[in-house]
Amino acid sequence: MDGLKIDNLLNPDLVFMDVEAEDAESLLRRMAEEARVRGFVKEGYADAVLERERLYPTALPTEILKVAVPHSMDRDQVITPVIVVATLKHPVNFKEMGEGVRDVPVDVVFLLAVCGSKDQLTILQKIIGLFSDREAMNGLKAAGSREELIGALKAHLNE
Repeated sequence: MDGLKIDNLLNPDLVFMDVEAEDAESLLRRMAEEARVRGFVKEGYADAVLERERLYPTALPTEILKVAVPHSMDRDQVITPVIVVATLKHPVNFKEMGEGVRDVPVDVVFLLAVCGSKDQLTILQKIIGLFSDREAMNGLKAAGSREELIGALKAHLNE
């Protein structure tokens, strides 16, 4: 990953626990706005993410926690690469990856803001690998604080 390490992409200020949201769009707008006010992404980032999510949904009905990995096709919107993470107090429906027909009640959202398509693909592969790791997913589910969640992510994503 040419110097782009998962450690460097996880910012404690952009990891949110027990978030309450009406729907996927309002959640993604809030997450993108948090990244924008901290200088990681540009003004149009939220719209770019929502547009891509409409075209290519990212929810995965994984076993332990249901997840979504939204990201933008427009990499010009990213200033500094980061992953914004939100665990949800109550699941929020996202469309399932693939056909985009079925709703998936998502528990955790990983909003990827990365610049190059190669970096994005590498990070996506690592995160999707995490989803099939039972121990890692149980660690995420058990995390009671931002620090524990970040620790669980780093432990499994840096392998």
